[in-house]
Amino acid sequence: MRIIDTKTPGFIYGLMGNINLTTNHHNCSIVSDYKFKNDIASYLNSPKALNSLKMVLLDESYLTKTVQDLTESDIIKVNLAQALIANKDYLFLEYFDKYLTYLENEEFKRLFKKISQDYHKTIILYTNDLTYLWSIAKEIIYVDNKEIIHTFNNKDFKILDYVENPPISKFITLIKNKNIKISDYKTTPELLKAIYRIKEE
Repeated sequence: MRIIDTKTPGFIYGLMGNINLTTNHHNCSIVSDYKFKNDIASYLNSPKALNSLKMVLLDESYLTKTVQDLTESDIIKVNLAQALIANKDYLFLEYFDKYLTYLENEEFKRLFKKISQDYHKTIILYTNDLTYLWSIAKEIIYVDNKEIIHTFNNKDFKILDYVENPPISKFITLIKNKNIKISDYKTTPELLKAIYRIKEE
């Protein structure tokens, strides 16, 4: 994948937009919500299974569970545990944060930083939550319709510059810029006519 092929391990990236996470990259694990068969112990199939489950906030009781016993949050955690066992240099997490509670997200932020800093792995978070990215990412890649629009260093990234204002906020700004006083209009019809004139301009 051209987004990650030029990057060295040890950074955390955030991706936004409509991109395809399918990859044949030999050193990349993709954590998704795909279903697995049998119990979790046979799915993880590793002496490190219990340790990896504990890293993703699950206990040993999960080893005997099957996918039917799990919530969406549990499934994504189990898939992350499997990816940790695989020990690839690149780790994709697609909308991982939306499945978790606030406290769980805080725990996983610490885990991601540890994996990145101590084990020199690259973690790629695909999410629409800019605040989540801003609090964890060293670099943010803004993607729209599969095209890279811009790449931000965390220090240079100002989240408010990329939050879209609601229409009423844009309208109020427009009124202020044109020095129009709403109090000048005594009736609702007069105000509505003024609004349509402003919009047409």
